This record gives sequence, structure tokens and C-alpha cells, in this order.
Amino acid sequence: MALEFAGSVPIAFFVIFLSFQAYISFTTVSRVENIARTGAREASQRYDPRLCVEYARSVRPAWLNDYRIEGGATTVDGEDAVYCRVEAKLPIIFKGVPLDYTVKRTVTMPLG
Repeated sequence: MALEFAGSVPIAFFVIFLSFQAYISFTTVSRVENIARTGAREASQRYDPRLCVEYARSVRPAWLNDYRIEGGATTVDGEDAVYCRVEAKLPIIFKGVPLDYTVKRTVTMPLG
């Protein structure tokens, strides 16, 4: 009985680790999309493309450390618009795992 339990503990920890890493991955994608959408929406509503980065940073979760936000004015079909681009590296639970995956999201909205 003890041998079976001792053999199943590492497997259980591995499954828990994979589940938690999947949760972190999906949450990161969701948060990056939200950051880009909020930055573009607020800058669009205020008719000021320079505000994209400021509003995007205000909704960034504290645990998202390795990120880059940029935004500004653009045009879509000849109409003035604003874009917000967010890139963030996926947080990895174990630092020794050589997995460099970057989530990139860009949102473009018309001014107004």
C-alpha cells in the first residue's frame, strides 16, 4: 500500500503543476487582451491616442512583470483611429524551464 501511494504522489504533483500552469497561461492571455482593449477604448473615448499606454498600465495586474505596452494614432479606411499593442511573457512556475512564449495582442478602435 505504501509503495503505491509513494509512486502516485509524484504523478499527482505533476498533474497539479500542469493544471496550474495551464490556468496561468489562460489567465495571462485573458489579461493581455483586457489590457489592450481597455487602453484602446479609453484613448478612443477621450479622443487622445497618447492616453492608451497610461490607461493600459492602470489595469495591468501586479503579477505580470515582463511586459511591453505601446499605442498611438493610426487610420482605418481613411478614418482616424487609435491602437494599443501589448506584449507579455508567459509566467513560468519553475524558472529552469526554457519556455519563452510571448502573448501579443493589438486592439484598434476608431476615435470617438
